[in-house]
Amino acid sequence: MSPVDENISETSVVDKLFVSVEGKLMRRLMLALWLVMGMVFLAISTLTAIWPNFLSNVVISTLGAFLLVAVGLTIVAFKLLKEYQPPMIHFLLSLFLIAFSGVVFLFFPNHGLEIPALEGDVTPQLATISLFFIVTFATVWTGLLFYWENPAHNRQLAVQYFTWVSVAIPLGVLTFFIVYTIMEGSSVITWDFISSASDLMRGEIGIFPAIMGTFSLIIGATVFAVPLGVGAAIFLTEYAKRGWIKQAVGVTADCLWSTPSIVFGLFGYVFLVPRITGHSTLLAGQIILAAMLLPLTIATSTEAITAVPDEFRNGSLALGASKWWTIRRVVLPSSVPSIVTGVLLGVGRIAGETAPIMLIAVASHTNAPNFFSLSPPYFHLGPLFSEVDALPYRLYSIYKAGVGGSIHEAWGTAMVLIALVLMFYGLGISIRSYYRRNRGW
Repeated sequence: MSPVDENISETSVVDKLFVSVEGKLMRRLMLALWLVMGMVFLAISTLTAIWPNFLSNVVISTLGAFLLVAVGLTIVAFKLLKEYQPPMIHFLLSLFLIAFSGVVFLFFPNHGLEIPALEGDVTPQLATISLFFIVTFATVWTGLLFYWENPAHNRQLAVQYFTWVSVAIPLGVLTFFIVYTIMEGSSVITWDFISSASDLMRGEIGIFPAIMGTFSLIIGATVFAVPLGVGAAIFLTEYAKRGWIKQAVGVTADCLWSTPSIVFGLFGYVFLVPRITGHSTLLAGQIILAAMLLPLTIATSTEAITAVPDEFRNGSLALGASKWWTIRRVVLPSSVPSIVTGVLLGVGRIAGETAPIMLIAVASHTNAPNFFSLSPPYFHLGPLFSEVDALPYRLYSIYKAGVGGSIHEAWGTAMVLIALVLMFYGLGISIRSYYRRNRGW
């Protein structure tokens, strides 16, 4: 090869290297641009969902023009990046969604949608929020397409993107729900609101009886359901042989868990209430909520006990321990974290139930249940046979019937109910962490 050919070859290599580096830099810049736009539109979507009139028409039109300019820059970048060949269907679909949203924002800001097949029209707020969420998805997806290398890398990227979205959406919805509830309800949260009862004659609103009633319902249901559920799980895993008994119990537990809560309430109203006092009582509510909690307790306890390694049982039995001692001292302590998790899931469900307790246990503006006193006999069973108030029912009575406060008091009640459920979750997590640290595996 002549020196001239060698110089030409070296020059072409340098040019290719420069083009490759320049192309990667441009792709990284476009990736950063679209991801930043995705985060911005996600924030705008959240703020618009909280405050529907957060953006004026001028701002929405400006955002639409900005989206169209970004689409134009992306098309130019695609023409310049000759080595960049993304999946064309994905690329064109994402740009179409962004361009369509940009046109709507630019020329029809804050407009609704008339759909003849629906009763009523889609409000401008809903249409705007929906388009903002579409733009958020499309911008993030467009940015990730600039990270595309080859088909195998693209499949891996799609899986990663799906997992990120699968985690981000539930966390985002939960965070939005909690933050919005705090924003709406924090204005009425005072010590008097939490620690006193309502006095409609004086115009004073308090939820202390509802808090204590909810506590009593949850604790009573847990006391009834957990021993029965764990006992049934021990029988199924340690004593019962494989056969129709285990299958029957499993099918029954699944059917109970999937039964609508109003059916439990109707059963309690027809069967329990006439046989206890003839009217709504705390005890009837605790029994029905325990029946709702029992199936999940059985299922999770069975899985938790089954997951304990057989070596633990065999080692204990080989040292001369009895079967019951092995279950009580070895198997159950090792399975407590998973059992607590299952119980917490059930408690989170029954804490917010309104339909069953509305029929059999609660009444508006009753006194808080008081089981203890400073004089003999110190403990009283009378509240078990009386009506109680509860936070879910208080929410229903305020929002639906307009009894016991305004919508602000309803949000404050919801905030206290969420805090109560989170408190039970925190207690369960603490217990689970303690046993996990001490079980040694």
